[in-house]
Amino acid sequence: MVPVLGMLALGTGLGSDSGPALPAIRLWPCLVTASVAGVLCAWIWSLRAGESAARLFCASGAATYAFCLGAAVFSLPGPLTDPVVTAAIAVNVIGASAFGIVMIALFARYPSRLPGAQTITLAALLLFGAWTIAAFFGPVKILIEIHRITLAEMVVILALAAAQIVVARADPVARAIAIWLGAAVGIGAGGFIALVALPNAILRPALVPEEFGFLFFVIIYIALAIALVRYRIFGLGRWAFQLLFIVAAGLAVLAVDALIIVVLAMDAARATGIALLLVALAYLPARAWLWQKLIAPPRSDGSVLLREAAGVALAPTGPERERAWRDLLAESFDPLAIEPVAERYGEAVIDEEGRSLLVPGPDGFAALRLRDRNRGRRLFSPADLALARELGALVAQLGEARSAYDRGVAFERARIAQDIHDNIGAHLLTALHAPSNARKDELIRETIGDLRDVIRNAEDEPLALDALLADLRIETADRVELAGLELEWTMPELPDAPPPRETVRALRALLREAVSNVLRHAAASRIAITIAPDDGLLGLTIADDGTGFDPAVSCDGRGLGNMRRRIEGLGGSFALTSDPQGTRIVAGLPLQT
Repeated sequence: MVPVLGMLALGTGLGSDSGPALPAIRLWPCLVTASVAGVLCAWIWSLRAGESAARLFCASGAATYAFCLGAAVFSLPGPLTDPVVTAAIAVNVIGASAFGIVMIALFARYPSRLPGAQTITLAALLLFGAWTIAAFFGPVKILIEIHRITLAEMVVILALAAAQIVVARADPVARAIAIWLGAAVGIGAGGFIALVALPNAILRPALVPEEFGFLFFVIIYIALAIALVRYRIFGLGRWAFQLLFIVAAGLAVLAVDALIIVVLAMDAARATGIALLLVALAYLPARAWLWQKLIAPPRSDGSVLLREAAGVALAPTGPERERAWRDLLAESFDPLAIEPVAERYGEAVIDEEGRSLLVPGPDGFAALRLRDRNRGRRLFSPADLALARELGALVAQLGEARSAYDRGVAFERARIAQDIHDNIGAHLLTALHAPSNARKDELIRETIGDLRDVIRNAEDEPLALDALLADLRIETADRVELAGLELEWTMPELPDAPPPRETVRALRALLREAVSNVLRHAAASRIAITIAPDDGLLGLTIADDGTGFDPAVSCDGRGLGNMRRRIEGLGGSFALTSDPQGTRIVAGLPLQT
């Protein structure tokens, strides 16, 4: 596919030794391209010598080596004899034509074998081989005709590349290779054709020196080597299109520039300005549209991801959550299949050269294997890997939050049930069997206070300490007044911060139990209650002037004995003294958790 170098050096035709040799600086692109092709072909041959694609790849490298060395002859110093010139041109032309034929054979077989691949190869060999031979003896100069041959070969190659992409639509790996190779050849050979071969074929000067155009073929060989060994192939599809679009932008500017100069005969500066304007108005919008449609995956919206992950984590039951997780993965990646796997994975990984994505199960779900992205039209990429990990992390975090919420709900339900059972239920049952109306009224008042406490705790309503003690003072005063006793209530200024719930419950229970004991058993006429902060604790003193009792005998009962254990369990203190002059309880309850 490479035209003969030497038109500038040879002047009017073959066999002429007139004209100066090309500058030595033009020798190195020929040698670099030939060296890269030779080294990569040898490398691939050593790895895949038994594969037909590798053999064709090496044959194309030999053809490239030939046309590069044939062209390099014209950059050597000193005059060239007619036999040397003729041999160099023959090597260059045969190598260029052979490169195109071999590439046609390669694209007919790789990455998928196209229907009629053998016929396509044989037809290319006969057609372009005969055309090349005829060009040596035809009326048109070989240096012009070889450009036309390579243009025709390029059209066939691009058509075969497009056919490979269509045929491989159900095989993501083959499709990615076809896209990569097509883009590489389109950039490499296409770039040389656009900048050198096409202008020369229409009898116009090349847009870049022909020798430097050879460097485009380095792109082809590097791309072919990567694709043939399938190294990290799952990321190459996006790179291929991105590189293709970048190079195409530059080629579009040059092509439009050349067209304006030729057709409108403008000067170079004006033509370049118009070319840039046309590219900006037409090519760049088209490029963005193609990139969005063909390559770029839909961008993940953070709020959408959060909402979808929340739908998974907050589903009512385990099976529903797992089903919602599978639906989320199916919606995000559109795989051909989702399969459970027995292995455990710490994080998502790409497997099978991009054909599958292994996703660990957050929130205790089974790990899953997603096969063939976008229904087989794409491979899984690093962007997909990042998305899977982000989804898993979101679901796991929201699952932990849901579990904490569930634990809180369960704890609150247990607390309410315990409060109703231990306090309200017990008081109501006792009131039902109370021997006197006064005792019934006392128990009902206590039950109403307990019910108010349960409601406040259920609503998570914080209650200031002074408000809590004001309620208890009213409740206690009613009870003491109905019993005909005198109440002395002493309460200095207290902290504003609400006390812990357990302190509230213990304070209410202790005060009620102590007052109930005084009213029932003490035969007292006066109760003195003092509440004051005491070194981080809430000090509570309850004293009466009754007959007293023996603490060693009576304090082990369920009432005050339970209160002692409850308060000490909270980190507080409890002390009781009693004699014939009365009973005194001194307790300290924690004001902070």
